[in-house]
Amino acid sequence: MKRTELAARPEITDWALRHRYITAARGVVVPRPDHYDPAAFDGFGLDAVTRAWANHLKHPGAVLGGWSAVAVYGLRPDWADHAPVVLLSGTHSRGSLTSATAARYPLRPVFLPLPDDLETCTPCPRFPTMKVVTPGLAAAQCLSTILDGRHTWWVHDVPGLTRREVRAVQFIDAFAQCTWVSRREILGAAKGLVNRKRLRKLLALADDGAQSPMETVTRLLVRDLLPAPYRWESQIRVDLDPGAATGWTRQTLPDLGVHGLKIAIYYDGAYHDDDHRTDVDFDQFHTLRDLGWEVLRFNRKTIRDPRKVRELVSNAIARAISQTINQANSQTINQAISQAQSEG
Repeated sequence: MKRTELAARPEITDWALRHRYITAARGVVVPRPDHYDPAAFDGFGLDAVTRAWANHLKHPGAVLGGWSAVAVYGLRPDWADHAPVVLLSGTHSRGSLTSATAARYPLRPVFLPLPDDLETCTPCPRFPTMKVVTPGLAAAQCLSTILDGRHTWWVHDVPGLTRREVRAVQFIDAFAQCTWVSRREILGAAKGLVNRKRLRKLLALADDGAQSPMETVTRLLVRDLLPAPYRWESQIRVDLDPGAATGWTRQTLPDLGVHGLKIAIYYDGAYHDDDHRTDVDFDQFHTLRDLGWEVLRFNRKTIRDPRKVRELVSNAIARAISQTINQANSQTINQAISQAQSEG
């Protein structure tokens, strides 16, 4: 709430204002969270959504854009928490969209000109009058800062792509998990912000099924290894009890796979370190192998060696293709024998 309104309460002392509340925007405070770390969020002090709400109270007529907008739309992980609040208001620009520079002045939002015909949404139930740029424009604004290096985070090296391009695809995948934004909407909104040819390439590399940034990296590392006409699919469903009676059967969802070749790839995050989860993964691995699947599992350590990842997946593809050819030849021979026996 506004600091002046809080200070007017008789039960709120100056000491309480200084020690129990944190300034989220100039003149706007929030209760201090438990275990608050002032060094978190790369100097911005609070998460992007809280800072967006605070700046709405301070500038109610402004339209929220950029990383603050995608945070309000539900983007995960926390990339937006390390970026400045962007407000579209007036006709002049103020502040820097370079996150490292903006962090020196964490309470100052970045102001961009407000177009006359700007389309907006009001996606926040807690602040129903807060206007936010459409998901397509919010995505385009963020992609602009990613591709020109104004907003960064650590990523793995992926052959054939720059780190900025890897970040951009990670962002597109993650934003698709929390919105219905389409590639066409992003492309249309990016006019004047992102090179159209480059954006088309990145949108073609994106996959709405990727459920984590590391799944995106895994897919990008192996994206060009499959021969035509096969293609990778995210979150494919595999029945672990084929032929079972109707009703519930055990299933698994590899992060990446090919039904036609029976190849399943998993990225195991920290969740998979749990003892129970490890037992489940072990059981699924052997069940899939018994069903004729090539199974590969990577984690945060093994994914750091792109050459090894590509080698392991290439070997699995070669074995799967050989197995498919052998099965096809065996089926042809059996059909020929059956036909000869029926004619004889």
